Amino acid sequence: MLIIIRRILVFRLLVTLLTVTVLTAGHPQLAAAETADKSIFVAEDIFQLEYASDPRISPDGRQVVYVRRSNDIMTDRTGSNLWMAASDGSAHRPLLSGRDNFSSPRWSPSGDRIAYISSTEGSPQLYVRWMDTGQTALVTNLTEKPANVTWSPDGRYLAFTALVPLKAKPLAEPPKKPKGAQWADPVKVIDRVFYRRDGGGYLKPGYTHIFVVPADGGTPRQITGGDYNHAGRLSWTPDGTRILFSANRSDGWELQPRESEIFSVSIEDGSYEQLTERTGPDSAPVISPNGKYIAYIGFDEEKMGYQNVRLHVMNRDGSNPRVLTPDLDRSVANPVWDDDSHGLYVTYDDFGMRRLAYITLNNRITTYKHNITGATLGRPYVSGNFSVSRNGTYAFTEGDAQRPADVAVAKGSGSMRRLTALNDDLFGHKELGEVTRITWQSSHDRREIEGWV
Repeated sequence: MLIIIRRILVFRLLVTLLTVTVLTAGHPQLAAAETADKSIFVAEDIFQLEYASDPRISPDGRQVVYVRRSNDIMTDRTGSNLWMAASDGSAHRPLLSGRDNFSSPRWSPSGDRIAYISSTEGSPQLYVRWMDTGQTALVTNLTEKPANVTWSPDGRYLAFTALVPLKAKPLAEPPKKPKGAQWADPVKVIDRVFYRRDGGGYLKPGYTHIFVVPADGGTPRQITGGDYNHAGRLSWTPDGTRILFSANRSDGWELQPRESEIFSVSIEDGSYEQLTERTGPDSAPVISPNGKYIAYIGFDEEKMGYQNVRLHVMNRDGSNPRVLTPDLDRSVANPVWDDDSHGLYVTYDDFGMRRLAYITLNNRITTYKHNITGATLGRPYVSGNFSVSRNGTYAFTEGDAQRPADVAVAKGSGSMRRLTALNDDLFGHKELGEVTRITWQSSHDRREIEGWV
């Protein structure tokens, strides 16, 4: 496998901020000049930045709803609202906006409703909004945040994943403390291999399971069970009777962090069907619209530090698995079928840029010219989102080294139309720093390495 040297893009406005901070540290004269010159990007301007994420194009390709993120200087937190725009660039307006957070918009198959997650009621819950009237229904009353929200093909149900908490038994019962006593915090007992996450701290004990709830509200029904995690992407079969997911349901799964298989579970009785069986991860299953094929990503485990994730496809019953990207020296992600079941859209990272490509069932790869920009300020590179309508028009996060992500639409490698300009009002009056690209060759294999000053 070729050694992949990933290009790290430096976000120019953050470089400017760092430069200004270094220059003014310990120099009150420079700091005063900085305050006086409103054209220079300063630390407080971070709170004025906005960026787009999770753009979702309607099934007919006419509208795009997206998450608009902004920063609150009073709370030092990032908030998220839902905005939408027509694909021709008109009618850019708020859909759900305010101090409450709104996220994860998902169009119903017919495009008449949008499901989303909000903490308006005090905790993250699942809602459905009717697009013709604006009427909104609270669908769930959960104790844990829902994720991976997915509509059933007929629009009657919503599937999602959520943590089912597990109350751990203490090693010993402490004595009852006297009224008003202030004792130290109790000892933390850890009896699981995977007990914390980078950036998330200690994890709440429990297991993630799949639930189904009527789209107009009702009682969520748990359809997976056992002491296993069923997190990740969900895909309904076209007849709405089963849901595809990825999990490791084998004994000793906690000691196999990279192992997973593709399963389907019956909505009616919760019975399982295992569709893959090999050493290595299989994830992100998605069934073709005609119901004949299942695409997924993964690789054969070879006990290496890094392996390329490849796009696979198999028949609906798990037979005839094959690789669609055997010669692509990049890892693929986010597979999405086209409406005719002839191929899939995927993303892959190439020299610090996220590329969108279309891959047919006979292994032909077409890479589109538009790059997907990261939907974050701290790491604006090699991330970002896209979605595809039934007519092949796709919406994606678009930006560059000087501008956080906006929303754009395109079709194939045709011309791009940017639907938003979230930071033009700020950058139109700010001077950003200069960035110089430098290159050199590695001593091992003479590959070009890029850097920025």
